[in-house]
Amino acid sequence: MKSALSELVNELAASGVVSAVSAVIGDGKRPLAESHAGWADAQQTRPLAARHRFDLASLTKPWTATLAAVLDRKGSLPLALKVGEIWPDAPGRLARQPLEGLLRHRSGMLAWRPLYRHLRHPRRVVDRLLREDSIGAPKPTYSDLGYILWARGAEVVTGVPLPALLGRHVLRPLGLSTVEVEPDPGRSVASLMGNAREIELAADLGVRVGRLSGPPRGVAQDGNARFLGGFPGHAGLFAPARALWRLGAEWLEPTRVLGAGSVVEALEGTGRYRLAWWRHNAVPRATRPLSAESFGHHGFTGSSLWIDPRRNRVAVLLAHRVAGDVDLDPWRRRFHQLAVA
Repeated sequence: MKSALSELVNELAASGVVSAVSAVIGDGKRPLAESHAGWADAQQTRPLAARHRFDLASLTKPWTATLAAVLDRKGSLPLALKVGEIWPDAPGRLARQPLEGLLRHRSGMLAWRPLYRHLRHPRRVVDRLLREDSIGAPKPTYSDLGYILWARGAEVVTGVPLPALLGRHVLRPLGLSTVEVEPDPGRSVASLMGNAREIELAADLGVRVGRLSGPPRGVAQDGNARFLGGFPGHAGLFAPARALWRLGAEWLEPTRVLGAGSVVEALEGTGRYRLAWWRHNAVPRATRPLSAESFGHHGFTGSSLWIDPRRNRVAVLLAHRVAGDVDLDPWRRRFHQLAVA
């Protein structure tokens, strides 16, 4: 497996569709194989190493939802709590939604808005999210806004900033010091991808967004994450591949922060989305080699984490693609085939 993984990772790096790639395949106890290729910097002078942190983009969401499951288990912030119990002025159809609905993409909140264009200051974000024109999407609709609202709710109820909550309840119990917000540039991987996709999405909403090139090293590619302050729930975390394996292993064999009951409850239900994760059929072109019980998530920058309970596998493929239209699903399919072979 080790030599085959190295061959695949080197081939992906040499293809030119990504600037850097890091992969780990493991089970619930330990990593079994890992490989890294490409460059940590845009000038291609610093080879990628296992310690380098990738911009996780939406692969941040499983960390946020893991925190939510832990807080629910401890009784600090029940997933059944209604949005209106935190914000009584929320519109009725949103006020009646449980917090769990925000994390399962069942709240009816819109998928996305360029909050950095709508607001002058991040502190007004909740007011914007609670407006009628931020809700009304079909259920389910994959929503960054739902995760941002849950994150603000967690801070209101606990009185603790989200990064500190994650550190206290998830990262430190898992023994992780490598998951960071805006890490030192020397520890992070450069992103070459600009904001072309956000320009397109904003245009569909009748909003003009200026063109930007790739962000500085250690700064999130996601515009809302940059505006709202690093880690607002939906994106913004940076981590190396081994940290993602550790998160996957906890969901595969809960021992340190999750209980078996929490995992069962999070993964139950029908539809495309579970708590923290996508179901196997959400991205079939990438997950075909995995069992039907598998669950995982992708990030826009090129990252992915999939967990296959039937085969006792955790498969982490972190990459920084060079453009938003690069299709990594064929590469993920080959990687997942290798992971379960």
